[in-house]
Amino acid sequence: MKKLFKAILIGSLFMVTTSLTIQAQSKVFGDKDHSSIAYTMHHPLHTWTGTSKEVTSIIVWNAKENEINQVAVTVKMSTFDSQNANRDSHAMEVAEALKFPTISFVSTEIKPEGDSLSVSGKLNFHGIDRTISFKAAKNGSGNNLVVMGSFKIKLTDFDITPPSLMAISTDDEMLIEFHMEYPISST
Repeated sequence: MKKLFKAILIGSLFMVTTSLTIQAQSKVFGDKDHSSIAYTMHHPLHTWTGTSKEVTSIIVWNAKENEINQVAVTVKMSTFDSQNANRDSHAMEVAEALKFPTISFVSTEIKPEGDSLSVSGKLNFHGIDRTISFKAAKNGSGNNLVVMGSFKIKLTDFDITPPSLMAISTDDEMLIEFHMEYPISST
């Protein structure tokens, strides 16, 4: 009888602890009106930036610890605007956007470091997954959490030949910058 009681007690404590842990975490979608992703490329004749404000992102937010446990982000290639329609069309052609319309990132690890985050995860671009790591700044006020940062990728790592202008290729390296806002409940 004591063993049964002990098993029930341990099981109950496990369920309560698990329930509290689950309740402390919630999925929070990014605020599309205040979030963006931009890429910057360089050619010997000029540098340009293309920005998308049509970003879909979601975090697993641990309100008890005020931490992001996981993040997933997607953006459609067709939503980037560099203020030059010809350049945007060429970028979609080079990246085969009809065949690979979406770029996505899913974290595998997020380590809080004060007001910073050390993030690792899988970036899918041009149908290829690559593990990337980067630092991000995290700050918030009231019910708004802002996460922003940047990282660099090489187009050739994703089987993309850098585009060219006047027979001169752009740099292989591309800078990605992001600004994400999430409406969270303050604790």
